[in-house]
Amino acid sequence: MNSKTEDILGKLAMTGIFSYMTAKQVISVLGLLAHPFGFDTWLLVFLARLFGLVFLLLVLYLTLTRLPPKDSAAGLEPRISAIAGTFITMLLIILPSAQVPPTAQLVATVLIVVGTLASVIALYWLGRSFSIMASARDLVQHGPYAIVRHPLYLAEAITVIGVVIANWSLAAVIVVAIQFAFQFRRMYNEEQILRKTFPEYDAYARRVPMVIPFLK
Repeated sequence: MNSKTEDILGKLAMTGIFSYMTAKQVISVLGLLAHPFGFDTWLLVFLARLFGLVFLLLVLYLTLTRLPPKDSAAGLEPRISAIAGTFITMLLIILPSAQVPPTAQLVATVLIVVGTLASVIALYWLGRSFSIMASARDLVQHGPYAIVRHPLYLAEAITVIGVVIANWSLAAVIVVAIQFAFQFRRMYNEEQILRKTFPEYDAYARRVPMVIPFLK
């Protein structure tokens, strides 16, 4: 399968999956609006779900309008890592979880709000270079990409940490540890294809930390 065909099929699959997720998120937001301020952390929860909806809508828009890939990572592993890293945390929905104290729940909700908003900002700057798979479309070096090379992964990690605190269990911690491993593998795969495609990437990588701000 050539890269153009794969990109079209991937676009169709992502459009279907994220359209469904967007519809579910709309229902969730409307459900909260039907009972405004029904609990202490209502506003934070509402912001988290609203930012989540904005993120999903942005994913849909950028999926439909993204640039064609200049090159993509070869082999099965980059594709497995990309899919697993994106969707494995959905297992947290079905895993049993323990009741967490109100303070921990508050911390979790704040992390989810911050992480989701940061994801929206990072995705906005990534723009039409967005892709689930490891592909080189354009080299973004501005906005949050001038602080770390993978701000979207950092933002998603903050969100996931909040989710695992809110759904605390040993199984949830294991799932998130596996997801982090896949995410680091995705970063490696993306860096390999970006270095191959853009000669200026090495200078960018020497100047900007990988994922932790200000860490050379």
